[in-house]
Amino acid sequence: MPILYRLLVKFYREFLELKWWLLCLAGLAFFAISWLLFHVAGEEELTSNFSVYVYFAATTASTVGYGDYSPQTEAGRLVAALWFFPGSLLIFSAALGWLAGSMVERIRRMADGYGNYENMKGATVIVGYNRDHTHLMIENLIAGQDGDDKIVLLTKSSEAELAEGVYLVKAERLDALASLKRAAIRQANKVLVYAGSDAETFNTCLAIRELNETLHIAAFFDDRDTARRAAQIAGLEAIVSNASEALVRAAQDPGAGNILMALSAANVGATIYSAAVGGTVSITALTAALANNDASLIALSGPGDSDYRFLPFPEHLHVGGSFYYLCSARLTAKQISKGLGDVPVIV
Repeated sequence: MPILYRLLVKFYREFLELKWWLLCLAGLAFFAISWLLFHVAGEEELTSNFSVYVYFAATTASTVGYGDYSPQTEAGRLVAALWFFPGSLLIFSAALGWLAGSMVERIRRMADGYGNYENMKGATVIVGYNRDHTHLMIENLIAGQDGDDKIVLLTKSSEAELAEGVYLVKAERLDALASLKRAAIRQANKVLVYAGSDAETFNTCLAIRELNETLHIAAFFDDRDTARRAAQIAGLEAIVSNASEALVRAAQDPGAGNILMALSAANVGATIYSAAVGGTVSITALTAALANNDASLIALSGPGDSDYRFLPFPEHLHVGGSFYYLCSARLTAKQISKGLGDVPVIV
């Protein structure tokens, strides 16, 4: 008896919560009983063909009511009026309500930062939220025209204000693997880390590298030594504030500080962009190809090099090398490669 009582209580709770399995079971039972009643009532046209019965049940339950199939016998009409019409409407309404409720709940969870974007491919992920800088980062990502159409923000902040189209993921810890997975790190295109402290940034970068060994990571650090260690251990591009250098440049060369700021922002004047070559190219040809697009070559780096070459440049840039140029907008590979012959350009 206690077992039966517990089963009844569980069934009652599931019924009140409109569990999907219970809804499916009730729907199957109702339409099976209805078919039996119509069959007994002599409605051969409705019950002799399975597809006809399903069609009749669907059009009736959804209130479409085409009328091309309907009960013909008096008994069949009574079954329809007293049993099938109210029951099918109840089942259809309950199913529609469950579906709508599930969709609303999913949308609400995503808006509140509890969605799961693990299967999203090619996303740009921002880890950490700063009220003064994150919005500017998003603006520059979009202005940089580098395919950043899917931006995911992973944050601990409960007061994060998002730009339109940015996906939000909230977590208690930025370096938690489960949270990073939800934020699409495994299949991301690039990630920017701007956490509350260098220690948190370091740990987060290590966790990201654990999930994705090839992902390009750009991380901000306050301390230069920590930045250097993080770059060596986690294989990332560490950014350290150059405020002191910019301040000296502004003092010694008026206007230089503003120029440095403009070169870093994709939505202000000319900006520094990068690309790589898939073959050996002469610097003369590369400089001419860029000039044809109103761009200027400013630096080079060889394959695997951590140092950068400025003027005077070597005669050639070899396969896998990168070049950096100034332009008002990012150039496409097709625009640059027009003057380089068969050498492919990777942007």
